Amino acid sequence: MEAYSALRELPADFLTGFCLACAERGSGVFTTLADPADAEWFSYVLDAAWKAPVGEVGEDELIEIIEDFESRAESFDGDDPGSKGFSILQSGMLAVNAIAVYMNPSPARAEMSGQTLETILGSIDFKLGGSQTKVTRAGEEEEIGRLQRLEQDAQNSFVASARTLVGDQAGGALDGDFLENLRNSCVPIRDEIRAATVSVAELAGWVQG
Repeated sequence: MEAYSALRELPADFLTGFCLACAERGSGVFTTLADPADAEWFSYVLDAAWKAPVGEVGEDELIEIIEDFESRAESFDGDDPGSKGFSILQSGMLAVNAIAVYMNPSPARAEMSGQTLETILGSIDFKLGGSQTKVTRAGEEEEIGRLQRLEQDAQNSFVASARTLVGDQAGGALDGDFLENLRNSCVPIRDEIRAATVSVAELAGWVQG
């Protein structure tokens, strides 16, 4: 996808912004499916990830968050790609990856956030569509679901905004206003993803926390 190739052209700060937006939009998956204690912890992690680029969270705290996630990951039981635990683990990784990219900028790792969220949403679209596999003929583009399409559009929109800001500032950097506007812009899709996750949980018979 164009957004992923464009990540290699953006300043390091905007790689973090890309990952933060993915984490915010995907956060409804974690908070819907995880138990209340883990959901509360995740909200703290996500807030810390957003605060880090403006210097409101120190490196020691960020390292502790990453280590804490690694210790919690096994409890999510995320080995089965079709399971509730897999969705929890993958959506949790989005917030942790945003922190990791902030600390060590990497276009490839930023792309991983986008790909991971697309995978999560592709699975949700598939389940909501009745889990029916559609055959794609040679020469035809693979059909993707509504949520995954919304995510691709959001990623492309971020890249366009980042390019404009970088051009205007001859370098560009994330500031508090940009981050606040970015987070607010994620809310409609985040809430739609959350509602879809509730529907999937009901269809699958998953016990919600």
